[in-house]
Amino acid sequence: MEFFSQILAADDARYCAMIANDLSALSSLLDAELLYTHSSAVTETKEEYLESLRSGRVVYHSATRSREILRASEGAVVMVGHVIIKATVDGIDRILDNRFTTVWVKKHQTWNLLAWASTPTPKVMG
Repeated sequence: MEFFSQILAADDARYCAMIANDLSALSSLLDAELLYTHSSAVTETKEEYLESLRSGRVVYHSATRSREILRASEGAVVMVGHVIIKATVDGIDRILDNRFTTVWVKKHQTWNLLAWASTPTPKVMG
């Protein structure tokens, strides 16, 4: 579907803005009602999430998304996939190997991220 490519482009732009710490560009991609649940299980609002970047508490260095699956329903698109993020969180360098779920909604001809939830990918034992 054509709008799936729009979602992937919006998500790419989101990661670019996160890595560049371009909070204006990032804010324009985030819905006012954003719920952002980190792999630590902490959930932040849009303003809380942006403040964590503004303050330097979280600094993103890179992000590689893969294995995306998208589903659409009545003005919303859900995407699940895998992402590896290199970041500094509270002064500690981390590599986050996560599965994620996002919800994108279209408002005023623009796709906005309404929800993000991630969970660490389990290490395979054996």
